[in-house]
Amino acid sequence: MGGFVGEKQADDLFLIQIRLFRLAQNKWNLDEEKCSELFNKYKIYDYIETCYEFFHVQGDDANLADIENYLKNNGAEI
Repeated sequence: MGGFVGEKQADDLFLIQIRLFRLAQNKWNLDEEKCSELFNKYKIYDYIETCYEFFHVQGDDANLADIENYLKNNGAEI
């Protein structure tokens, strides 16, 4: 049963990462390639994983605002 929880968490994490990628792409008016470059350069997928416990209970707007702050604090221009 413990494996199921891990698999479910991994599935939830993946869905959050994809959802936030799409939201960022739309909000920042980036095509898929540019958004992917930004997410990869600043390790946003890793950041989302690190923040999973918070991100899975917060709303998408709050999560995207957190990512925007993270990017700005790391010198990204969005």
